Amino acid sequence: MKRLMTDVMMLVGGGVVGAGLGLMFAPHSGAKSRKKMVRMGKMMSNKSDRMMRDLSDRVSDLADTMQGMSGKATRLMRIR
Repeated sequence: MKRLMTDVMMLVGGGVVGAGLGLMFAPHSGAKSRKKMVRMGKMMSNKSDRMMRDLSDRVSDLADTMQGMSGKATRLMRIR
């Protein structure tokens, strides 16, 4: 039990030290950092939306191609 308490205290202490160092070495104020994070989040959201639309278009094209190939294969099998 004593070992568990020591481990928990070390974890909490490490978190406090890490947070303090993060605040001390932060390149911008909190408001500026939040604005930057929001901007980055919007940019990543837009980029992922474009990627998903592109992927959807490609999968749709692939499905159309495969459907056409399926029809050709069926006709070939009937000929033989």
